Amino acid sequence: MKRYSKKFLVIFILLILSVGFAMLYWLSEPQDLNSLKVSIPEPGPVAQVETIKLHKGEIKETLSAYGVVLPLPDKLITLSVPYISKVDMIQVNQGQIVQQDDLLLTLKPGASALLQLAQAQSELHAATRENQLLQERINLKLATKQDMVTSRLRIEQARVMLKNLADQGIANEQHIRAEHAGIVYLVSVQQGQIVAAGAPLLQIVDQSQWMVRLGIEPEDHEHLRVNQQVLITPVNTPVSEPVKGRIEIITHQIDPTTRLLNVFVRPELNQTLLINDFVQGQIIIASINAFLVPRQAVLPDDGGYSLFSVENGRAIKHTVQLGLENNTQIEVIAPDLKELDEVVVLGNYELESGMQVSALPSTQYKQGATQ
Repeated sequence: MKRYSKKFLVIFILLILSVGFAMLYWLSEPQDLNSLKVSIPEPGPVAQVETIKLHKGEIKETLSAYGVVLPLPDKLITLSVPYISKVDMIQVNQGQIVQQDDLLLTLKPGASALLQLAQAQSELHAATRENQLLQERINLKLATKQDMVTSRLRIEQARVMLKNLADQGIANEQHIRAEHAGIVYLVSVQQGQIVAAGAPLLQIVDQSQWMVRLGIEPEDHEHLRVNQQVLITPVNTPVSEPVKGRIEIITHQIDPTTRLLNVFVRPELNQTLLINDFVQGQIIIASINAFLVPRQAVLPDDGGYSLFSVENGRAIKHTVQLGLENNTQIEVIAPDLKELDEVVVLGNYELESGMQVSALPSTQYKQGATQ
């Protein structure tokens, strides 16, 4: 028993000596203090973005068309005289605004008209002289009262013809005046010109009787309806806001010159429109109240579209469908979008889902997505 106790004691002493020598060796070697430090992971990149609050708003889908301002055909007044005349003086120019009773032009009867008047006067004189001679023959029993009826009828016809020419003003200088206020749409004659009887001299249109003719591509015909609202803007004249109008006539014939379908729009007000002015018409074909974002917020994504929102300092990716759109806004549809979400509008191209972001309110879209 004592032999085994001595053996265990020797082994224990040797084990302690081995551990002691190992510790002395470790303490004698230089130690790397950096290896004793706790490893701390470095923070990931933080993206700088600008956001807006998501709101619902009204968006209108429009169809663009171009056209010209024209007078209403049934409101266009054409002035003429029923006899051959000579234009002595023209007092107005094309496009000039005139008031009621303003002098437009002065006419003198032409040589043919004066000849016609002279013939009528001669006919009345001859008929009257013939009637006098016939009366003498009746007194001498050389003619009958039946002959007198025919003679008197000839006199009456000559008087009517002469009176008609006098009422037309064929014997005097003619002053053509405006019957009501309007705009001189077309001057068809020149000073000194001989004008045929009934030929147009000039045309006047009322300022409130205009229409806009727009040319529409034939494939867009199915989107058009009578009474649709149209926003009209002059192409060459800056205006504060477009003129509102509504479609009144949709033609069903292709214009052979333009190869377009003509649509006629009645504007509500004409103050900013000029006759024959070239205009753009935005035809409103659809309108909806939906979530709207600036076009910059939507990104193409593997054949679809997506946008990012920010929540708790992290970027969240949303796959969206697009609806109606215009030049600045677009409708977005997604089940995980809700009102007042912080939608990224600047800096979204470098984002990934879950990335840490630093968000600031957008300075370009201060009032939110409905702007």
